[in-house]
Amino acid sequence: MSTYDDGPPAHIHISVIMLITNVFFLIVIQSKMSLAVDEADPNGMLKCVLGWCLPKDYQKLESPAPDEPVHVDINVEILDILSVNDKEFSITMSMYFSVMWQESRIETNNTIEPGFWYPVSLEFLQDLWIPNVFIYNLKSFANARVLKRLAGVWIINGKDVFYNQFSTVTFLCPMRFERYPLDEHICKFRVGSTNMDINYMRFGETTLEYDEKNRNTILDYMVDAKTLREEDRIFLYAGQNYSVTGIEMRLSRHVLKYLYIYYLPSGLFVVVSWVGFLIPPEVVPGRMAMLITLFLVLTNIFNIVTTNSPNVEGMTAIAAWMLVCIFFVFGALVGYAYLLWKKKKSCLKRKRTRKQSEDEGKLRQLRKEDYRSKVDDVFLVVFPIMFLVFNLIYWPMCLSSRHGDG
Repeated sequence: MSTYDDGPPAHIHISVIMLITNVFFLIVIQSKMSLAVDEADPNGMLKCVLGWCLPKDYQKLESPAPDEPVHVDINVEILDILSVNDKEFSITMSMYFSVMWQESRIETNNTIEPGFWYPVSLEFLQDLWIPNVFIYNLKSFANARVLKRLAGVWIINGKDVFYNQFSTVTFLCPMRFERYPLDEHICKFRVGSTNMDINYMRFGETTLEYDEKNRNTILDYMVDAKTLREEDRIFLYAGQNYSVTGIEMRLSRHVLKYLYIYYLPSGLFVVVSWVGFLIPPEVVPGRMAMLITLFLVLTNIFNIVTTNSPNVEGMTAIAAWMLVCIFFVFGALVGYAYLLWKKKKSCLKRKRTRKQSEDEGKLRQLRKEDYRSKVDDVFLVVFPIMFLVFNLIYWPMCLSSRHGDG
């Protein structure tokens, strides 16, 4: 009986057909992907955005200028100074913070117009070399967002990369309040590199834009901003010189409100206490009540001043003023207590002596009243002179640092 060979089974035919089909689809997909890459990156470039391309051999970890320092420019446009925190020794401001550096490896076929800014996508930065910018004494750096981060990237003159973003920056300032509220502070917003010294990265002079008149907030200071001085643009650390740029802010406190809230009333209270020297010592309730009331009021103002004053290692200028005013009123009170003690001592002595005639008693009484009147007259001259001398020393000493070089 003969045996017939009917060929391979049907499932083998199906497997071969499926394999051929898969190979065909893979070839088609790969050809489309390579075509898409060629369309996205013409001429074999690594990445292109709006005609600005990076070559395939581009290394984002390598400096654009390996044989010389990279020049980086910082632009600061201060929109508003939001707060000056005396308790935390910090300044908060809203600004446009910009960084510009030269990237000579960018290639393009676009027509380049000198000075024209060509916008590109923010994602382009992910493939670029970026300078490691460091802000000294930085407390916080918050980026503002609407739908996305408020930032942008431009190509200028074909080779310069300009990055700009809106942010709220808080940095620390070494404030000292020994002369509060007649104090003045110099705060430096300094920008440098994290680990690249002056041989690898150099910062140009900061371009600053700030108008004090356009400020929306009400501060306790008048703020004057300018670029850093030349001697502050080198930072020595671990034996290496680091290039630094930034701005210098001079904070001068507004003194007027402190003059009419604290200084003027307390000074007038001291002057009013001298009126007590014109009141006869025999009028005990009136003179004593006035002096004690003035003493308590000044003590209460002193407590308010110390509560509202910023932290200081020693004593503030206004606290010293208030203490001196309290001591002057207390001195007037002690002077009156001395007169009362002399009067009481005279009465006790009179009881121990023999009985005097009426004329002798009146004469003795007149002498004592004349003595007390002379003491008050001396106090009425000495106290104003002492207070005047104190003012002649206090005000020049406290105001000597204002509008100086800091």
